[in-house]
Amino acid sequence: MEQYQDFSQYYDELTLDQPYESWLELVKSVTNHKVSILDLGCGTGSLTHQLTGLGSVTGMDLSPDMLVIASQKSDEVRWLEGDMSNFNLNETFDVITIFCDSLNYLNSYNAVMDTFKHVYEHLKEDGVFLFDVHTVFKMETLFNNQTYIDETEHVFLGWDAVAGEEPNSVWHYMTFFEKQNDGSYRRFDEEHYQKTYDENEYKNILKQVGFKNIRTLYDFDSENHNPESNRLFFIVKK
Repeated sequence: MEQYQDFSQYYDELTLDQPYESWLELVKSVTNHKVSILDLGCGTGSLTHQLTGLGSVTGMDLSPDMLVIASQKSDEVRWLEGDMSNFNLNETFDVITIFCDSLNYLNSYNAVMDTFKHVYEHLKEDGVFLFDVHTVFKMETLFNNQTYIDETEHVFLGWDAVAGEEPNSVWHYMTFFEKQNDGSYRRFDEEHYQKTYDENEYKNILKQVGFKNIRTLYDFDSENHNPESNRLFFIVKK
């Protein structure tokens, strides 16, 4: 079952509460001049197109359906279809980002390692790599066999977050009911798998790749180092 196919049409509508402004401010905090930015796992480009105020921007995503939506938001961004764990753009960037837990869609330790290797190769010597992931705490609480619902003017979503067989993993079983012009509803389903690791495991992978300057924080708060938070951030330099 392909991810973000029909869902792409309603992704923005169902994620209006995403903290795009906070992600933007985080990127601003590591830049003091015009920079080149590569945003991996850019999705529908809601953050990516806002980064154009900081310099030249490239957005890459695995889903062509998400990129169709993204391309409508800005013609200043270079939009590319690609796999963050296996790409070669023959250029380097000042800043590379992977936000909105996109990294958690990689289903193996080796895929995370490969992604970090490709980021390292595409990062300038004084460049910065920023990414966020779900915490282990979030996997054990909010994503541990929980059910959520959401509804907008055009679609109803029922979402079961079921703990996966692998440690710190989750299956998102999503059922959508899309409202039709005649008042009926069309059902479609998607399954999404995510996996995370603890802070030290991510640090170990980064160090194996060659990164040396690694800083972490939780939930956008530079003073927050409590692992019982929802989102873990890394700010990394070579």
